[in-house]
Amino acid sequence: MSVGTSPRLVLVTVIALGLLAPSGLARGETRRKASRNGTPARVEPPRGWSAAFPSVRRDLEAGKPLVVHVTVPLCSNAQIDCGASWAGQPGRLSTNLYWGAIFGARRIFDGKRSGWERVEVRKQDDVYLERVVYRRYVSAKKWHLERCAREQSSGACRIEQLVVLQAVHGSKIDRAIDDLWKHATEGAEISFEDPQRPEGERRRTVPVQVAGYAGHNRLMDGKRLPTPGPKKREHRSSAHPAFVLACYSDRYFSDSLERAGSTNLVSTQTLMAPEGYLIDAVAKGLGENDSDVQLTERAIRTYARWQRISVGEARRVFRAAKPAG
Repeated sequence: MSVGTSPRLVLVTVIALGLLAPSGLARGETRRKASRNGTPARVEPPRGWSAAFPSVRRDLEAGKPLVVHVTVPLCSNAQIDCGASWAGQPGRLSTNLYWGAIFGARRIFDGKRSGWERVEVRKQDDVYLERVVYRRYVSAKKWHLERCAREQSSGACRIEQLVVLQAVHGSKIDRAIDDLWKHATEGAEISFEDPQRPEGERRRTVPVQVAGYAGHNRLMDGKRLPTPGPKKREHRSSAHPAFVLACYSDRYFSDSLERAGSTNLVSTQTLMAPEGYLIDAVAKGLGENDSDVQLTERAIRTYARWQRISVGEARRVFRAAKPAG
């Protein structure tokens, strides 16, 4: 500043120049946001994960629920270190690391503040130990459904979301892997009793739109997925998206799922803990039609919070999702 120049005068001059001659960045932003006729161009929101799977949207337009089926093979100390003898008993639901323990799938979804309502609990057999159906209702705002266009308020239109947690005996983990593959590549239906329905109408059969897996990566022990054919997007007519919460799931699952017409929406690239809070986070992101990037970011931040690590450390656990083009 030269001698005799008033600081206030300099400040006023700088502000005036800024108003008269905006920076190149500001001008660029203005041009970018304006259309040819001078009106602001519409900024498109990120594409939701469902954009690549039109059948999901068709189901929701028809009033069907969004159904996420998650296969959970119980932790077995015969396969990995589950942390304690009681946590790794592969047939004991109440204390198993991945089911009834403090961070287990059922324990998390049964929580009073989970946001999920338990609809049905079904005891099954020596392989499929237990199946639990949960429900919540979600605003359809991010789905942009045509059936919602006539609603008086944007928040009035909702979708029903169901999460089906399937506990599999830990010693039958190969069956769990096979089930994931079948659900992701061929689709599936589930039947259950809905106590909210009138008497005589409680039996429901609904299609599964997303296949999930949370547990030990059996492929690291030598289990193999079926050999998929060439990558063909037309296979999406029967395939469904998936997510695999297991160690190194990107390396072991993603390519095979893609080749079969599915996709691994949330996958990992290191050792990790496939616990219930991650299933909850991913399921809620699916219900809100997050983009692939948003889904992964939701998983990252949830994992960081529950594992008490930094977001940067958690980010290294998950494969970075590619923004939709």
